[in-house]
Amino acid sequence: CARSLRKCPVPVFRWLLLVTMVLGLGAISGCGGEPDPPAASPSTEGPLPGGTAVIALSGEPDVLNSLIRSSSYAGMVLAEMQDALAELGEDLQWYPRIAESWEIAEDRTAITYHLKPWVWSDGRPLTTRDVVSSFHLIRDDRVASPLRSTLEPVAGVTALDERTVRYTFRHPVADPVMRSAHALLPEHITRDLDPADVQNWKLNRAPLASGDFKLERWDHNRTLNLVRNELYPGPAALLDRVVFRVIPEKSSQVLALEAGEVDLVDGIPPATAKRLEKSGNIHIVDTSGRGFYYVVWNTRLEILADAPTRCALSLAIDRTRMIDTLLLGYGTPAASCIPPVIWNHHRSLAPDAYEPEEARRLLADAGWRDENDDGVLERDGRELRIRIITKQGDPVRENGIVMLREYLGAIGVAVEPLVLEHATGLARLRSGDFDAYFGLFNANLYGDPSGIVHSNAIVDGHNSGGYRNARVDSLIEAGLAEVDRESALPIWYKVQELIAADPPSAYLFYPVRLVGVSDRIQDVRPHLMSPFNNLSEWWIAPADRKYRSSSSPD
Repeated sequence: CARSLRKCPVPVFRWLLLVTMVLGLGAISGCGGEPDPPAASPSTEGPLPGGTAVIALSGEPDVLNSLIRSSSYAGMVLAEMQDALAELGEDLQWYPRIAESWEIAEDRTAITYHLKPWVWSDGRPLTTRDVVSSFHLIRDDRVASPLRSTLEPVAGVTALDERTVRYTFRHPVADPVMRSAHALLPEHITRDLDPADVQNWKLNRAPLASGDFKLERWDHNRTLNLVRNELYPGPAALLDRVVFRVIPEKSSQVLALEAGEVDLVDGIPPATAKRLEKSGNIHIVDTSGRGFYYVVWNTRLEILADAPTRCALSLAIDRTRMIDTLLLGYGTPAASCIPPVIWNHHRSLAPDAYEPEEARRLLADAGWRDENDDGVLERDGRELRIRIITKQGDPVRENGIVMLREYLGAIGVAVEPLVLEHATGLARLRSGDFDAYFGLFNANLYGDPSGIVHSNAIVDGHNSGGYRNARVDSLIEAGLAEVDRESALPIWYKVQELIAADPPSAYLFYPVRLVGVSDRIQDVRPHLMSPFNNLSEWWIAPADRKYRSSSSPD
C-alpha cells in the first residue's frame, strides 16, 4: 500500500481506506474534554507542529492487524501507522520508504532491498527478520491471510544480513517492487504467537507502529485516536493527534462537518456539495478515479452458477437512471472492474445496456419459467429468489438496493434487500452467507484485478462470490508476467472481454467522489488514491486549534 504525499525527497502518497459511524464531538476520547474557543493569537505564515484533526469514518476497523484485516477502514488506519519497504508516488512510480534502495535482477526473477536504520514504536529495531517473518506469516495456511494471493509469484525471501533482503520469483515479473510489496509486523512479538490463533492476538487491537503515527486509544464503535510517533525515523508528522470518529450515517457526517465537529468527510453527496461550499469554511475536492459500485453474485449458488443468468440480471439494470437518481448525474456507467483511470482499462468495452426484454430472453433460454404464474421464475423446482445485502449509512447503497429490487423484480426475480451494519455485512461476505452483495470497491492502480476475480482470491483475497474461470486466471497471470505494457495491453483487454461474457458481478457505475474539508486544516490534499493523502503534513494554525490535550494546546 502506498504512503503519504510528501515534499521530500520525492512526492509520495499513502492510500488510506477510512471509516465512519456515530457519536457527537462534544468530547473526543483522548483529547481531554470539552472544546475550548479558538485562541486569539495571530495566524501563522507557515506550518507549526501541534493540534488535533478529526476525520469522520463510516465504520471502524475489524482488526488492526495487516495479516488478517478485511475492512478498508483498517487498511486506511494501518497505512498511517505502518510503513512498507517501498511506497507508490503520485506519479504511480515506486520510491523508497523503509528500504533506501533496491536492485532488480536483469531477468526480473529477483529483487534485493537494502533497508535504512528503522525502529518500531517500542524502540526495537526493524530489520530483515521482520520482513522475512511477515512474508512467512502471510503465506502460512493457518493464518489464511487475504494478502496471500498477492505474493503468489514469490518463490522465497532470504535475509542476506540485517539490512539486506532478497525476493526471488517463480517466473519473470513485470513489476518486482509491486509483486513483493506487503505489510510488515514485529518479529520480536509475533515469534511468540500461535499463527493458528491469529484471530485472537492482542496485536489485533494494540499494534506496534513503524509509521508517522501510533495508536493511542480505541473506543469500540466510537473513536480511534492516533498520536505522533516520536520514534519515527522519517520526517515527523505535524499534528499531535488524529481522531477517527465512527459515524455510520452520511447525513450525520455532513452535519458534523458543518458544525465544526469533524474536519474531513469523504463521499460528500453531490446534492450537498454546493451548499457546503457556500458556508465559507468548507471546501470540496473531487477525488474521482478508481472506485466502482457493483453487485457481486455468489456463483457457488445453483441459481447464479451459470453465466447466462448473471448476464441477464445485469441487462435488467438501468445504470443511467441509477446514476441520475442516486448521484444526480455525478457518475458514469461501468463496464469493467478496471476503472478508466487505470492504464489497462478497456476503453472499447461498452457497459451493459438497459435491455429488460433481452434479459427475459436470456433467462428463458437458461431454463427459467414462471410455471405457477406467481411472477417469480423457477428452474428445476427452484425459484429465482435473491437476497441482496449492503452496508447501512451510504444513501447510494440504501436507496440503490431498492432500485435493484425494482429492476430485477420486473424480469421475474424475487429480491429481498437487506441493509446491514458494516461489520455484520463483512462477516456475511467473508463466510459466503449471501446471495448477492451491493457494494463499492476501490481498485488498485496497478491494473491487477486478480484480488476480486482470480480463483486464488476466493480464499486469500476479495473474490467473495467464489468466481472461477480458468481462462481468466491464466490470462491474468500472463498479463502480470509481461514486462512491456504495450505487449500486455491485448492480454488485459481479453481478460475484460472474458469477464464481460462470464460476469462474476454486475459492474454498475463509477461515481464522482467528493471530499469535504474544513478550512481550519491546512495543506490537506485529497487524492483519488485517498482522501487522507498526506496526513503527516496537515497542520493547524494556533488560532484555529480547538481541543485541549496533555501534549498540545489544541
